[in-house]
Amino acid sequence: MEKELIQLVKELNQIEYETNVMLTEEFSTLLDETLTTKQALFLSLLQTHGPLQTFELAKLMGTSASAVSQLVGRLEQEGFIKRSISKKDRREIIIELDTRGHDYFQKQEEIELAIINKYYSQLSKGDLLQLKEIFMKLHAIVSNAQKNSD
Repeated sequence: MEKELIQLVKELNQIEYETNVMLTEEFSTLLDETLTTKQALFLSLLQTHGPLQTFELAKLMGTSASAVSQLVGRLEQEGFIKRSISKKDRREIIIELDTRGHDYFQKQEEIELAIINKYYSQLSKGDLLQLKEIFMKLHAIVSNAQKNSD
């Protein structure tokens, strides 16, 4: 592999990492630091897909139903999610965001808008479109490579 390519990618990764660290430090007081990465992913799935059953969440997360049940218990206790019995089938338990879960995503939206207004607004629309295009190309390359390796 070409040394110049390796160096360039390492520099890009370092710049991205340092930028994310700076943004995280600046806005960390607005974030809920009590959530683990798995818990944040769990909440994100509920926000994206809406109310789900435990087995559906386990499948989406690539984990066991018992691992999801542990997450459900903790997040429910902390007010991020709530459980309810399905109206279609009383044997099914539906999991959905609760007040604190909705607040979490509202806060994320506020942070994202603050970052856009403060930093991304200083880039031209052309620069942003070019950045988007490059990320989409990289995403497609990785996605295709992973599909072909299965």
